[in-house]
Amino acid sequence: KSRKLVTQYGNETTVGGGEFGWKVDQEAEANELKIILPEGSELEREPVFSSKGIIHGENDWGDTYVEINLAKQHLFYVKNGELLVSADCVTGGLQRKAPTSTGIYTIKYKARNAVLRGPRRADGSYEYESPVSYWMPFNKGIGLHDAKWRGRFGGTIYRVDGSHGCVNLPLKKAQAIFENIETGVPVIVYEDDFEIMNMPEDPAEIQKKAEEAEAPAEATENAD
Repeated sequence: KSRKLVTQYGNETTVGGGEFGWKVDQEAEANELKIILPEGSELEREPVFSSKGIIHGENDWGDTYVEINLAKQHLFYVKNGELLVSADCVTGGLQRKAPTSTGIYTIKYKARNAVLRGPRRADGSYEYESPVSYWMPFNKGIGLHDAKWRGRFGGTIYRVDGSHGCVNLPLKKAQAIFENIETGVPVIVYEDDFEIMNMPEDPAEIQKKAEEAEAPAEATENAD
């Protein structure tokens, strides 16, 4: 099912694919009806779902979700309708033929100090082992995590030095998401190289400016 998303840039895009949304479990529902119908009673009931959205309606992800635009290599985390984290990222490498899949998923769990491993070689070693401080998987072995080995994020890095499919983030950004996200939060991944209507200001920068504005006043008071 494809859905329309009004992005944090103000542009509208279409998102399809993934596992998220309201889906009836056909087999389980049929079994339930076999039991209910012979009784001949009238009742209101909810179908048996194999997966659920957060709310009913077209935008069933609600007002708390992660938004990732692969073309812009940027991530937003919106919580309760407010932008909480804005971050450049590096997604699955095109040079590895391992692009991050588009679609709508959910955070499966979160873990501190994990080691992400690639396929096992014949000798028992792994193709790669990457220790991360903040791990938040959303699509099988694909997830959000810090990438302390990277000095830069965003731009076109993913085309020549991308990840193995995960969404690499600066340490502090990954920490901010980790500390404010829960299992089940939707992750919306799309690729749309539109002309940006509006780039929202990074909440971390807003906070930094506010703190800097207060600092001179505190210094003056202390001097008196």
